[in-house]
Amino acid sequence: MNKLRLYRIDLNYIKYLYKFDKKVQFNEKREDEYTKRRVYLGIVLQVNNFNYFVPLEHPRPAHKNLKNNIFILKIHNGKYGILGFNNMIPVDENNLIKFDINSENEKYRQILNSQYRFCNKHIAEIESKALETYIKSQKNKFLKKVCCNFKLLEEKLLEYKC
Repeated sequence: MNKLRLYRIDLNYIKYLYKFDKKVQFNEKREDEYTKRRVYLGIVLQVNNFNYFVPLEHPRPAHKNLKNNIFILKIHNGKYGILGFNNMIPVDENNLIKFDINSENEKYRQILNSQYRFCNKHIAEIESKALETYIKSQKNKFLKKVCCNFKLLEEKLLEYKC
């Protein structure tokens, strides 16, 4: 099994997908922060014959109160954030930007290293949750409300590549 890597996503690609699905993580009012801070830092998995980018969310106090469920996996009980499968997006290699943990400040680097180690230790569980979220979001009304429209975004990825 290959080790997972951390990536960022090209801002233009995020804005493109956001035009079609407002559940794609992007805040138009804070667009200028996306190039200075870690927008959409995450891991890449294979789901439905597409590369899918699963975003890592920075730790927040609210994460500790969340329960792991089909579309969220807490990293060390939320202490180091979560993986948000509901916000995963299909990506092409051209949309990915390799991320160097060592380029961050010490405190942030510790959090990122913890997230990275957790992801690589739990690859099978992460892949399983990603696939389960993808499949169940097609039929389950609640998941349709909270998840990106994966099928639509796959179509838009293919159009973007052209």
